[in-house]
Amino acid sequence: MTESSESQRSRGKHPAEEVLYSRIVEAITDKQLRPGEHLNEVKLAESYAVPRSRVHRVLERLRDEEVVAFELNRGAFICRPTVEESMHVLEARRHLEYSVIRLVCQRHTPEQISMLRDFLVEEQAVFDRRDPQANRKAGEFHMLLARMPGNPVLERMLVNLIRRGVLIQSVYESSSGLLCLTDEHRRIVEFIAQNRPEEAVHEMAHHFDHIITSLDLHAGRGSATSIYSVP
Repeated sequence: MTESSESQRSRGKHPAEEVLYSRIVEAITDKQLRPGEHLNEVKLAESYAVPRSRVHRVLERLRDEEVVAFELNRGAFICRPTVEESMHVLEARRHLEYSVIRLVCQRHTPEQISMLRDFLVEEQAVFDRRDPQANRKAGEFHMLLARMPGNPVLERMLVNLIRRGVLIQSVYESSSGLLCLTDEHRRIVEFIAQNRPEEAVHEMAHHFDHIITSLDLHAGRGSATSIYSVP
């Protein structure tokens, strides 16, 4: 890599790259963009009015997060996790979530509990109206918990596993309906508020079992993508 390219990378992320990165992540979370979908760099550059080099940087960032894979002479594709990889990701996420729950019980503030309760009201409203962004909202609950211990390394690890979990659900979901687990989220928050870590972890384990039973790790699904339509 040249000195100029190193300098360019060291300046940090460009706002246009952040917009494109967020749009791709949202499309994956909302299941508009499915595993195996091709990400056309030229079309993305045209749609978002950014140089192709910036599009490539965004795709490289997603590759580093194991959300995108590059294939020789074919370009970038949304990762399609295998059954074995899916089991490894789910196992890692499960135990990392348990650790986060215990830390949140130790470190939470009254303001954080209030924030979680406000979030649950919003989440319930989204599920009640069967909003297409319901899956994204459910994931945000776990990301909120990941931020609460104040450990950025732990947060990055868990957020990455949550995003990879969305890909797993896209491929292996056994039902086309929304998996509404807001009551379980609410019980987790109340156990945290009461400083009852073991009960909170037990409820998270039940919650995670519920997620896994919604998967058929022998089935595959796919659909068209709307990533080239800028909202």
